[in-house]
Amino acid sequence: MGDVALLFDEYAARWARGERPDAREYLARAGEGEVELRELLDRFLTASLPGEPSDDEIAAMQAWAAGQPPLLELRVRRGLRRAEVVDELVTRLGLAAGAREKVGAYYHRLETGLLDPRGVSGRVFEALGSLLAARVDELAAWRPPPAPAPAVYLRAPEPDLPVAAPTAGAPPEPRDEVDELFEGHAAT
Repeated sequence: MGDVALLFDEYAARWARGERPDAREYLARAGEGEVELRELLDRFLTASLPGEPSDDEIAAMQAWAAGQPPLLELRVRRGLRRAEVVDELVTRLGLAAGAREKVGAYYHRLETGLLDPRGVSGRVFEALGSLLAARVDELAAWRPPPAPAPAVYLRAPEPDLPVAAPTAGAPPEPRDEVDELFEGHAAT
């Protein structure tokens, strides 16, 4: 119980300061006391009243409710262009300048909700969180609402047309550090 009590106290103190610590991190640190800590955290969070949301949290929720990506809303509220964020990511992650285009493509997918955030390295979220002064990992987890189902039309059968044989494309590029940072940390 000793380690569990210390972990719980640390979590509760951070919560009381207005932070939103990641319970998963504390559960992982609990080892054999994970079940006990899970029960303590569950009771604590159930009984805790949420604090007043910040202006950023309100704006992010409004963006999400309107079908807009919350991470994009946060970046715009900070007055940053996407290119500035990408340049900072390349620098803060210690990547070569040649990785900028690939980082930009991954960041675009992350910012717009098209990249599963579970695969993104904590290093990326730390760099973004520092740059945007927010819990970016939480915002990235807000998936956009599903698009309405498209209309269904009946197609008339087409006459048999010759089908071209598939052509072999270029072999896929080998994965590199950027791929690992944005897609290599999938949750199991």
